[in-house]
Amino acid sequence: MRLLAGLLIAILVSAPLLPAGVARAAGPDSATTVEQFAGRDPLPPGSSAVVRAEGECLRLRETGSLAGRSITCLPEGTQVLVLPSTASADGIRWQLVSTGALTGWVADQYLQPYTGTAAPVPSGPACTAKQTAYKPGLTGFVPTQGGTGMVVWGGGTLAGVENAALARGCTPKAVWTSRPDGELVGYLYGAPDFVNSAWRATFGDGWLSGGRVLLIVCENPAGLVTAAALPGPGGIPPRAPAPVFTGRAPAPNVTATAVAVVDEASGALLYEKRGHDRLAPASLTKIATAIVAIEGMEPNAVIVTDVDSRKMYESSVMGLVPGDCFSASEMLYGLMLPSGNDVALAIGRYQSGSDPAFVQSMNTLVRRLDLQNTTFTDPHGLGGPLHKSSAYDIAMLSRYGMSLPRFRDVVKTGSYTARGARTLSMYNTNALLSTYPTADGVKTGFTDEAGRTLAASATKNGRRVYVVLLNDPNRDADARALLDWAFNNHTWP
Repeated sequence: MRLLAGLLIAILVSAPLLPAGVARAAGPDSATTVEQFAGRDPLPPGSSAVVRAEGECLRLRETGSLAGRSITCLPEGTQVLVLPSTASADGIRWQLVSTGALTGWVADQYLQPYTGTAAPVPSGPACTAKQTAYKPGLTGFVPTQGGTGMVVWGGGTLAGVENAALARGCTPKAVWTSRPDGELVGYLYGAPDFVNSAWRATFGDGWLSGGRVLLIVCENPAGLVTAAALPGPGGIPPRAPAPVFTGRAPAPNVTATAVAVVDEASGALLYEKRGHDRLAPASLTKIATAIVAIEGMEPNAVIVTDVDSRKMYESSVMGLVPGDCFSASEMLYGLMLPSGNDVALAIGRYQSGSDPAFVQSMNTLVRRLDLQNTTFTDPHGLGGPLHKSSAYDIAMLSRYGMSLPRFRDVVKTGSYTARGARTLSMYNTNALLSTYPTADGVKTGFTDEAGRTLAASATKNGRRVYVVLLNDPNRDADARALLDWAFNNHTWP
């Protein structure tokens, strides 16, 4: 542990990384100043940058001395991670950067901030406000064969860090970072709460902002994915005993092919009919899409889309056209209320760079939550022959999603107006929000293969119950009947 802490100190404080005889960059406790080059301040530590050397490659020098040898030459457009060391020598300002595999000094006049967007940002305040300079996910070296790597987190939750690491082939053992006072704090996955008390005191809301430098410790070989660090069904530990069936009425007969009724507090399965069968879930898939986005992306990140909803015939959409820009937070409403298939693609491409990479993160999520009967092949649920889930798995995904405040806020909303490059008004397809008095989520779905699907939630007297129905032509009426049955025939301790 001391060795690990010492290594993180070296990385975050970066004193050993400065070349001999070169002035340290100015800091809050330093009288030394570094002159301005290229008309701007040094790029902030933890940010991403790209090489812009007028078509030439940019030399990367070894860390021991600026007069030392050149390690390699970085091609135009190479993305690098900016480390916390700046130096000046021979009239040039140098910054320490990492390519993931190599670390060294470059002349920073040939670096430009990475904007995190794949397409040009349209003009106008809606598209330029609150842009993030940090690429979503983990930027930097992630050791896939075990060991320690330094990364920059693009913003999200601690669970999002875990998911991103698992998707990269690393099962994280620990994460270390610096507190505002400069002291180190670490989180050990799978450890008792008291071990991680310092972390929880520092990050009480569970949020890690974009640009934070992390030291990540991986313990398993590439490709090995384990269940979530938190014990319990669906990755959430039970916080109360299961309710007891005290009524006389059996569960009502419904027309759904598969049914699962789950108590939130305990995670107990109160009733099921073919609840573990692998069936097409349709747009209930977007529950997982939303979770991955919430855990792994800054809510104020501006997403510029190349998706054209006008070409998505007979598809539920938010109405995006190429060049549209909306914040990630507003995109979530477009994903979950009108069930925007266009938004699912836009979110995935922004967060992971491609549709397959985002789908990999979705499948990592379900494996992390130890859900056995789910495989996704797309982020929207239009589905192919391998795109399957089960009523039980969808119920547990819903339960996990509702543990996230942003998810809860979105899925209970009846209507919303998104304001970005354009103004788009949208309405929730979940009719239960207006027809069942205590309904508060979650998602509807439909395809020809899946039929009508529904993940419903309702809360009475502080108790929330989930009802998931797959292939049910009478989904709303059946959901109301099953919710009534669950609340009226069970007693919570």
